[in-house]
Amino acid sequence: MDYDINYIEASYDAEELHEIFRKEFIRFRKENNLTQDLFSKYSGVSRTKIARIEAGMCSPTVLSLLEILGPIGYTIKIEKVKKKEV
Repeated sequence: MDYDINYIEASYDAEELHEIFRKEFIRFRKENNLTQDLFSKYSGVSRTKIARIEAGMCSPTVLSLLEILGPIGYTIKIEKVKKKEV
């Protein structure tokens, strides 16, 4: 049996995944009817930090994401990336 087979097919590079994350982060906030100010108030994370994440100016750490999402009842999970549509 060949255990060396590469079974992971990368559809996106890190930059593309970062852009997808950024858009999803903004969509999540808006779908929950949160302004950046309200998101900041409920999560305890500065509005400036939230704005910088949304603008793609910084990449949050896992701990930062948990600090932002935890207080409003959410968490993060690892999920398989869907293949790009051609």
